[in-house]
Amino acid sequence: MYAIIEASGKQFRAEPDSTLRIPSLRAEPGDTVTFEVLLTETDGKVLIGQPSLEGASVTAEVVRHGRGEKIVVFKRKRRKGYRKKQGHRQGFTEVRVTEITIGKTKPRKAKKPKKEEAPAVVEEVAVVDEAPVAEVVEAEAAEAQVAAPEAEAAPEINITDAARKLAEDHGIDLAGLEGSGAGGRILKGDVEKAIRAQADGE
Repeated sequence: MYAIIEASGKQFRAEPDSTLRIPSLRAEPGDTVTFEVLLTETDGKVLIGQPSLEGASVTAEVVRHGRGEKIVVFKRKRRKGYRKKQGHRQGFTEVRVTEITIGKTKPRKAKKPKKEEAPAVVEEVAVVDEAPVAEVVEAEAAEAQVAAPEAEAAPEINITDAARKLAEDHGIDLAGLEGSGAGGRILKGDVEKAIRAQADGE
């Protein structure tokens, strides 16, 4: 059996008849002090507080006050002749745990994850003039075969964006233009030439 207690913002593990060194308290040797309990363990059951356990406490008796081992702090600055040596001994209060009270707090059970409900699937049935599925598939295949040659029969014209816009603005037929660019690409100058020729013909 043990308990995790809080003392001066720090946590310590307390067991019955154990001795702890905690930060200095304002209490005289022989006085009784009480600490809040954050967590306890008894017979394999762990109780966790939020942040502390209600009704649970740890009672201890102050044994003595003392100071820890000396810590040396040395400071030095290069080429300045600055040297400073300082010692420090941290004060503490030694207490002996006399009683651990758990209270009537029940162990907190882990929450079960909620089951995610699967979204309802709505099946959509397409009705095409109540025709059999085989006839619909054949009709779609025939339309695809008819549309394919038409798409192949209209090759893309190799032209720059500026030339295309200029031709659209002046109503120039691109099919009859010969491009002077690389690979027969129609350039803006070719469209301007066709515009001048159209103006001269009028």
